[in-house]
Amino acid sequence: MPKFTVDTHLFRELGELLVGRDSTALVELIKNSYDADAREVVVYGEALDDLSRGFIRITDDGIGMTLEEFERGFLRIASRSKEEGTRLSPKFERRFTGAKGVGRLAAHKLAGVLELMSLPERLPQRKNLKPIDARIDWTVIEQHETLDELENTSAIVLNESQQPSKAAPGTVITLKGLRRRWTPEERSSFLTEVQTFEAPKVLTSPLSASVVNQHLLFEQPSVRESVTGDPGFAVILEGEFSSGEDYWQTLAELASWVIEIDAAKEDRKIHYAVAPTARTLKTNPDAEGTRISVEHPELSGPFFQARIFIREGRLPGSFTNRSWVVSASGIRVFLEGFRVLPYGEPRNDWLSIDADYTRRARVLRTIGRAGPVLGEADKDVGLVILPNAAYFGGVFLTEGQAPSLKLLVNREGFVPDRGFQTVTEFVRLGVDLATRTRAAARLQFREKRRRERASRGRVFPIREMEPALQRARELVEEAERLSERGRSDDALKRVKTAIADLSVATPTIAEVVAERSMLRVLASVGTQMAALIHEINGIVSQSESIEGALTRIRDSFGLPMPTRKELSRVIGLVGELRRSLEKQASYLVDVVRPDAQRKRRRHSVAGRFDSATRLVEHLASQRGIEIENRIPDDLRSPKMFQAELVAVFSNVLTNAVKAAGPDGRIRAWARNREKASVRVVIENTGVAVDPDKGEKWFRPFRSTTATVDPILGQGMGLGLPITRNILEEYGATIRFVRPSRGFRTAVEIVFSE
Repeated sequence: MPKFTVDTHLFRELGELLVGRDSTALVELIKNSYDADAREVVVYGEALDDLSRGFIRITDDGIGMTLEEFERGFLRIASRSKEEGTRLSPKFERRFTGAKGVGRLAAHKLAGVLELMSLPERLPQRKNLKPIDARIDWTVIEQHETLDELENTSAIVLNESQQPSKAAPGTVITLKGLRRRWTPEERSSFLTEVQTFEAPKVLTSPLSASVVNQHLLFEQPSVRESVTGDPGFAVILEGEFSSGEDYWQTLAELASWVIEIDAAKEDRKIHYAVAPTARTLKTNPDAEGTRISVEHPELSGPFFQARIFIREGRLPGSFTNRSWVVSASGIRVFLEGFRVLPYGEPRNDWLSIDADYTRRARVLRTIGRAGPVLGEADKDVGLVILPNAAYFGGVFLTEGQAPSLKLLVNREGFVPDRGFQTVTEFVRLGVDLATRTRAAARLQFREKRRRERASRGRVFPIREMEPALQRARELVEEAERLSERGRSDDALKRVKTAIADLSVATPTIAEVVAERSMLRVLASVGTQMAALIHEINGIVSQSESIEGALTRIRDSFGLPMPTRKELSRVIGLVGELRRSLEKQASYLVDVVRPDAQRKRRRHSVAGRFDSATRLVEHLASQRGIEIENRIPDDLRSPKMFQAELVAVFSNVLTNAVKAAGPDGRIRAWARNREKASVRVVIENTGVAVDPDKGEKWFRPFRSTTATVDPILGQGMGLGLPITRNILEEYGATIRFVRPSRGFRTAVEIVFSE
């Protein structure tokens, strides 16, 4: 009778296909110990570069195997034993890490001979508790053409003891006859992969106070899915696998920042915490972290946790093992506590960090575009993107929290489906949030130093620069006249006074020079905006014509009622589009028309607030937000450009609309104060801002948002710093104050004559 036969080369083919590399093969055998409810597994390597005497031994204290389990689960290729039932281990109910039943092919990939000794533990479903002793010689197997020819050969030898041993249950696997001799470089790479297959303790244990002295999102991440009573799983590397000195804690203490991410299943949100380390706070005590939460886009996950350290600058001279730091760098991915290659390897850029670093793009991939805020002179302080080598950390996944993720057939990464794209996107968001937080801290530090330098002498406001320079010029001219008259001592005094005035003004002059590049960009934007207004006005005219034509068609051709209703709906949409474009064009006209930027004059505060309202009115109405203008009509601003005043109100209003919440309220009111000053207060419902801590939101890149709003922008934390910069030119102030009853947040602007 015809029957199927199997070529012995199947083992080699499947081994190459299903087990990508030697380190992966060894990890697959360690996973078998985990699935066998081992508390501890010891991996010992000896003479790894010698094919004749080298061997690898894996010893665990798990539940062992009976003869029947060995034959059904180990000798049967593609066994279904781990796919049956609940896929939980029999003793500690661990989620099985494998399902295809091909892990034993890892042994074939590593060595020519496998020796196995196993003592089964007494469990309710077991009857035969005799120890087994097996030997598989892959070399003999491959000498025969088909598996049918292996009977009565030494290819597989299996013995069963007559009496159960009194030794502790567990399994010992010894691999002899290593397949290849590794070069020093290959051996080093192999050892690195083996030594990092499990996350280091600094990533999975509570953070040391010497690293971060505050609680972030979790004490320690959930590394493996387990139930109460699981004693845990420890891997001990011995012999030539021993890692020697543990540099992980030292490397953590050299970190500058820490990121924690908690994509929690409980509240369907992804929480982020970015914090400066103790090392950073020593040099920048004012450095502040960030805490942000965003909605999880997928109801079914994947849910995960992550901890990532960021290292800035060079390693100290006292740190000798720099090559180890290179191998330890990268953001790795772990599934049930075991590393998933190749994520986090030196040449793997799964988060596109190196790609952005190489391009030096001023775009944070998941947050939005950073505008030209700091000028060309300060471009290095903008978005401080670091390469992969500056990060080391782990992303922790479990089978139960990420059921949609599937490993590739060779265990080298996940299938790049929507689930893994979600993980990639939101881990990268954490990196980008840290980039923005680091940039803000660095800018704050530089600004503090600038203020300290300026405190040594009076710094001229920019509006006083022209009179100051004029005084210096007059002093120099007077010195020339005195010198001609022979009064050299008096002339020298005049020159020294002029030099003193100019030296005090030097920081302000430097700021003006630094802002010239920004002004060029803004001028270019203004030119393009003028052209855009022309195009928008053309679209408004076209939409008005379309609206009229559709109305005539609806009313003049005797169309059936369903068609008339549909046309009425379309006409309504076109009308809404036209009105929205008109409002946007009206706002832009107020900002970029020539007389808005050429002449300073006093403006109606209420009128300019209405101009800014037109920018956000449509989105506010969609969210049910009411904007109320209680500013008296007779209040006038100091002499300033109209475009600047509109920009001030629009920046504050966009923040208010974001914060007010659904069906919220925004109210603006104002009154004259003493000495001809005007006080304007804009307050809103929604998220509260403590006035005592409000100053930080006036620093660049400080923002509570991480998402891009198509109308209001990307939330890069630039609106309030720009607003303050504009107001300071006119001696005006802006700050958070206590709101009125019924409101949560209030911003006060005071204009002085």
